[in-house]
Amino acid sequence: MKRRTFLASGLVGSLTAGSWSNAALAGAPIADMDIRAAFPRMEQEIYLNAAGLMPLATFGQEALQKYMTYQQMGPKAGTSDYVFDMWDDIRGLFAKMVGAEESEIGLVHCTKAGEQIAIDAVDHIKKGGNIVTNDLHFSGSLHNLTGLQKAGRDVRFVRAKNWRVSVEDMKKAVDDRTALVTLTLLSNINGQIADVKAIAEHAHRHGALVYADIIQAAGVVPLDLHALDVDVAACSCYKWLYGVYGTGFLYVRKELQGKRLPDMLYPGRVHYNYEPWTGEIDANEGMFGTKPQKDATRYQPGHVNYMGYCAVYEGLKFLHKVGVENALAHSVKLNRRLLEKIDPKKYPCITPDVTRSPIITFLTENPQELRKKLKAADVVITVAHNRMRVSPALYNNEADIDALAVVLNG
Repeated sequence: MKRRTFLASGLVGSLTAGSWSNAALAGAPIADMDIRAAFPRMEQEIYLNAAGLMPLATFGQEALQKYMTYQQMGPKAGTSDYVFDMWDDIRGLFAKMVGAEESEIGLVHCTKAGEQIAIDAVDHIKKGGNIVTNDLHFSGSLHNLTGLQKAGRDVRFVRAKNWRVSVEDMKKAVDDRTALVTLTLLSNINGQIADVKAIAEHAHRHGALVYADIIQAAGVVPLDLHALDVDVAACSCYKWLYGVYGTGFLYVRKELQGKRLPDMLYPGRVHYNYEPWTGEIDANEGMFGTKPQKDATRYQPGHVNYMGYCAVYEGLKFLHKVGVENALAHSVKLNRRLLEKIDPKKYPCITPDVTRSPIITFLTENPQELRKKLKAADVVITVAHNRMRVSPALYNNEADIDALAVVLNG
């Protein structure tokens, strides 16, 4: 692998973002960049659903094409250096963004795959130990944990009160038999930001590990996983990291690697330790010898979605350029504008952290009728059950919010 000077050079290099890349490379403020032009979907509809799926940017599309050219035509096509540079730098770029070391980052195909690594270690942490979570955790994870509960595992579900899970209720559910606390840092339901640090400190006093789902935070909320004191975290890349499905990151605190969090799935190959495969038999090994990686890549399954990570690579470079803090401030500003423009009685807001969250959620009495109105106006948000969720990103502007407000007030 060719080691690139990208990280050491202060994020220099082409962002390949078409019409706005020159302004970005010249150090122009976000307000002066034509970021919207890098997202062609905005020409078709008013898209305010980054928490559901980030539209593919032109820089992501170009990155995918580079990998396809590499795989189709081979190294002589001129894109192999790009692919090797991506592979060499992508873990470090993500680590820098979330306050971790590169050695603490591995690759997984989705958020739940990262959580499963922690769940699989429960009996290694404490034989028969319990798991604590809450109902603002990701619903797919709750489905998995409910299955474990039905199978006999002691899983404790803390309920939100008035759409907020309290730290005290989480602490009460933890005891000396708790092996794992698993929770979402920023809820996909209503944008609540969990006090992960306080929960982690309490859980650690009882000998438990803490897993954080960071899919709705990574790339839009400034993170320092060391400061938060979490043990394991994971996220997919198809939301705020401007990537695609099938790509994700895993964080494992270095002190846990291969110890309290054992590897269940070894990447790499085995060494055949018997004749005729080898003439040098190692008496200290069995039939097959393995050599696990010495960092968080030991938890990777083997080959990953290399093409997809090319898009993520450009997304990370884009975010380092514009700044995660700026991305969050932009989303919060637009969310607060929406809050001011719609009737709070008709649409009660259930987001407790409006000034800190890129997601804002409201209750709605007639979701089916609302879906029809939104479709007719070419406005995209998430409407589920009795709730509507809005999640603007850097490509959105005040006019988008005003258009949504017209639909809601109509």
